[in-house]
Amino acid sequence: MPQMMPLLWMMMMILLIIILLSTISFIYYLYLPTLYPTHSNQLKTSFSNWQWIW
Repeated sequence: MPQMMPLLWMMMMILLIIILLSTISFIYYLYLPTLYPTHSNQLKTSFSNWQWIW
């Protein structure tokens, strides 16, 4: 049982990082067009590319 703990901890950390990154990118995607309306088209294409990678 103690040998399983580091693996579980690592998986939890990885999951947390993934959730954090997706949340940050989502917020970035939502709020950047309001700040810079000229870049909204470029941002949308980059976001779709990012989704495609995942």
